[in-house]
Amino acid sequence: MTILPVALDCMGGDLGPRVQVEGAIKAYKNHGIKSTLVGPTEQLSSLMDSLGGSKLDLQIVDAPDVIDMTDSPARAVRKKPNSSLCVAYQLVHSNKASVILSSGNSGAMMAAGRFISGLLPGIERPAIATLIPTIGRGNPNVVVDSGANVDCHAHNLIQFAVMGSIYHSALFGSESPKVALLSNGSEPSKGTDTIRSASVILSQMTGVNYVGYAEGRDVTKSSVDVIVCDGFVGNVLLKVMEGCVTLIYKQIKFEVKGRPFSKLGLFLARRLLLAVFKEKFDYSATGGAPLLGLRNLAIVLHGSSNARAVENAIKLAGSFAESKMIEKLTIAMSRLEEHLVELDGEIVSGMFSNGSSVMNGNGSKVTKPIATEDDDKVYQNEKARTE
Repeated sequence: MTILPVALDCMGGDLGPRVQVEGAIKAYKNHGIKSTLVGPTEQLSSLMDSLGGSKLDLQIVDAPDVIDMTDSPARAVRKKPNSSLCVAYQLVHSNKASVILSSGNSGAMMAAGRFISGLLPGIERPAIATLIPTIGRGNPNVVVDSGANVDCHAHNLIQFAVMGSIYHSALFGSESPKVALLSNGSEPSKGTDTIRSASVILSQMTGVNYVGYAEGRDVTKSSVDVIVCDGFVGNVLLKVMEGCVTLIYKQIKFEVKGRPFSKLGLFLARRLLLAVFKEKFDYSATGGAPLLGLRNLAIVLHGSSNARAVENAIKLAGSFAESKMIEKLTIAMSRLEEHLVELDGEIVSGMFSNGSSVMNGNGSKVTKPIATEDDDKVYQNEKARTE
C-alpha cells in the first residue's frame, strides 16, 4: 500500500522552521517517510540546502502567511487561508497528503480541522489524545481530551471514550482497552454532574470496556488504559506532570553540586537516568498527539518541539495512516450512535440537549451545563457546511 506524504506545517512551532525541516529530513533518512513541507518557499528551500536535504525526495508547498500563538483561532483560520496551517490541511483534505502535523496554535489546529477537514459523522467535537508513561515497561495510558475542549457535556465524554479506546487498540493492538473517567474519587457519588451522567451511559454500553472512575494517582498505573476527561482538566494534568518531571530532574542536578561522591554516583547511574528522563518522560520520544474526530488524520505537536519530536511525530503519523485509523473511528462512531438511540430516551435527550435532565450515578436527575453561544454557532455552521 502506497502511503501519501505527511503535510508538515513548518511555521507554527516556538523554535522556528529549522527544527521542522531537520525533523522531516531525519524521518526520511531513518524511516523512509516522505513529508511535504508547508511554508514560505524561499525560506524552506534555504533551510533544506543548509541541512543537506536539497537532494531528498521532500516537496515544498508555498504558504506565505502564519497563524501566530496570539491569534484568535477561528478568526485566524478565516482571515488567513494561505497560512501554513490552512494550506497543510487543504493538502490532506484534497488527498495530496495523508496526515497533517503542526506545532502551532492548538486552538487554530482544531478550528481549521472543523472548517476545512470536517468532523466524522456523529462527532460533536474533536479531542486530543496524549500518551502518559506508566510504571514499568507496559504500554502508556491514553488521556483524552488533553486540551482541545474546555467545556464538555456527557455526550462529549462518551465520544472521547470510544475514540480513545479505538486509538489505544490501533496503537498497541489491545482488543479491549480498559476505559475510565477521571474523577476526584472512585465512589459512584464522586465527580461532577457531567461525569456521573457519562458514567451511567458508559456502564450500559457493550462496545467500551468501561471500568469506572480513575483518580489522579491512577493516571500512571497499568490498572487502566484510557482516561477520559474534559480538555481543561486534561491539559492541567499534563502541565503538572511536565512540571514534576522538571522539578525532579533539576533538583537532582542541584543536590550534586559541591558533592564529589554524589557526582560520581550520578555518573555511574547515567544510563539509568537517560532511560528514565530521555525515553520515559521526554515528550519528544512520542512526538505528538492525534486530534481525534476529524475526517482526516491530524497530529498536534508540543509548541516547543525539537527536531527529535518532529521526526518521531512523522513516524507516528506514518503508522496511523497504515492502520487506517479514520476508517476504524468512523465505524465505531456509527455504532455508538445506533447504541445510544436504543437506550432510554430521557437519558439520551439529556446528553444531547442544552440544559436537559440526565441521570446521575444515584439515579436522580441532574442538569447538563448549557453550551456557550460561540460553541453553538461554530457547531451549527460546521453542521450546515458538511451536510
